[in-house]
Amino acid sequence: MSHKKRGIADLKFVKSENKSVPEICAVYERKNLLKDGYKEAGKINLFLAEMCLEADNEALSACEEKLTECE
Repeated sequence: MSHKKRGIADLKFVKSENKSVPEICAVYERKNLLKDGYKEAGKINLFLAEMCLEADNEALSACEEKLTECE
């Protein structure tokens, strides 16, 4: 759903619930906080995944080196 359509749907929901302007602002503020939080978590997850992949590759190389020495 496009951003514009979603915004209209949100306004219809808020209007149907007879919410005040501060309540409407709180809804949008929570949505923006959640969106920013998910973006930040995504960056952290990507960093951790890259770090763990690098460590895994190093461990695999060390194991292969030891196996080669045994042969």
